[in-house]
Amino acid sequence: MFVRSFLFVALVSLAGCAARTPDPMPVEPPEPVVVTPVEAVPEPVVEKDPVPGACEILLTRLEETQPLLNNLDESLAGQAERIERAVARINRPPVAPQIQDCPSVSVGVLGSKDIIGSLEWLYMDPPGRHYRARVDSGAETSSLSASEVIEFERDGDDWVRFNFQHDSADESVGFELPIKRTVLIRQASSETLDRRVVVELDIRLGDELQTTEFTLTDRSRMTYPVLLGRAFLMDLYVVDVSRSYTHKRYEAP
Repeated sequence: MFVRSFLFVALVSLAGCAARTPDPMPVEPPEPVVVTPVEAVPEPVVEKDPVPGACEILLTRLEETQPLLNNLDESLAGQAERIERAVARINRPPVAPQIQDCPSVSVGVLGSKDIIGSLEWLYMDPPGRHYRARVDSGAETSSLSASEVIEFERDGDDWVRFNFQHDSADESVGFELPIKRTVLIRQASSETLDRRVVVELDIRLGDELQTTEFTLTDRSRMTYPVLLGRAFLMDLYVVDVSRSYTHKRYEAP
């Protein structure tokens, strides 16, 4: 009994002690901290040593460049000399050309050939008249103005009948001649081939009598009724296109 009472009193005492709160102990405020500014200390300047061998490298580069500079000087000097020579040639007074003596040539004759102009008088017999002819070295065969061309057969040979008349003022002359051959000619203004009959006629250029071939074609719209081609000129004449009527007219006896 006594023990229980003692335990009870002890528990109540402990409970009262636990319920009491002790007073806090006074705390002194901390002393203020004074910060002293620290002066900035400059970093020490360290001088760098130059690159070892830099001067030697620069001298080497200069020595390598010197030959190029010498060549450039020589080239410029050569250019200046050529320019001076060119200026001297330009300023040089003109020299009169030397005229060489040409070999003498007889008028109307070159070597063994006669000179013929671009236009000549031809004498035809028949009809016993003079006609103007144009000389054309670009044509192979000579041509004669003809109209009413009719082919026929005589004694087993081929013949042709045609009229020769250049304009209405001339009297028409009829011819009947054997056909020597036929040719196909292409005109510059046409793509079709033109069949032409070829005959032989005796003509006179100056005092020379020649037998030559003529193709028959309508030349009534042309200025000249007769055209002389290369077959007529070959081995006999040299054409001087700057001249005309180099041979006198034939005088019939």
